[in-house]
Amino acid sequence: MKMGVVGLGLMGGSWALAARQHSLCTEVIGYDANANHMNKAQNLHITDRVVNSLEGLVEGSDMIVLAVPVDVIEEILPVVLDLIDDKKFVVDFGSTKLSIVKGVGSHPKRSRYLAAHPIAGTEYNGPGAAFSELYKEKVIILCDTVMTDDDVTEEFSRWCTMLNLTMSELTAEEHDLHLAYVSHLSHVTSFSLSNAVLKKEKENQRILELAGSGFASTVRLAKSSPEMWTPIFMQNKEAILASVDAYMEEISTFKNALEAGDRERIYRFLQEGNEIKKILK
Repeated sequence: MKMGVVGLGLMGGSWALAARQHSLCTEVIGYDANANHMNKAQNLHITDRVVNSLEGLVEGSDMIVLAVPVDVIEEILPVVLDLIDDKKFVVDFGSTKLSIVKGVGSHPKRSRYLAAHPIAGTEYNGPGAAFSELYKEKVIILCDTVMTDDDVTEEFSRWCTMLNLTMSELTAEEHDLHLAYVSHLSHVTSFSLSNAVLKKEKENQRILELAGSGFASTVRLAKSSPEMWTPIFMQNKEAILASVDAYMEEISTFKNALEAGDRERIYRFLQEGNEIKKILK
């Protein structure tokens, strides 16, 4: 099987490296709108070869993986589906699903498309950030598989098993709702914390001297790509707004307790938050 990867950054590049490491395909073909990314992917042996168009990638591939920002996925997925035949299939790795899935709901090749979201990543981007172990022992969510041909789901599931990924199934709507709380909200809070600190602390050296590991780990996600996260926030707007409202309610609870000097309420607030230790160990 020959695999084409659209988007040769962290996600697409790591998937290509993992597939090559496990000999899951005979050839990795790459395409990226950024010519520098294609050159670097070649130099880093992420791809066997690169092509200069979607048409060229689809023509030479059996599996096409879309690992680009979600607004780009929404734009190019119908184009890719127009180009494939009944033996090829397409998988997207977008962090939102509902808008993308709805966009091809009536496409005649819809059944050759599988909506997937690997719950993996770092705050870094570009081909140089890719590494073959990114997906190891991670979860991948497959959405609306009832709309996808069995042979597509079975083949992609085989790849996931070989790459040591745990598969979970959700509807696209369920995916976007849950991810708004457990992924998207954490990025909102991280960017917000970064903005608050940068506006208050004008001296970079002071931040470096005084910030501990807690600050570094909390604000780490603010180093993520705005090009990737802006369309995620826009596509999942309603669910993210609900998650932000829930978060702001908790902030208000803490703020009110602190303003009142209510030690017991603050303690209970922290104690309730400690319950996450039972889930995340």
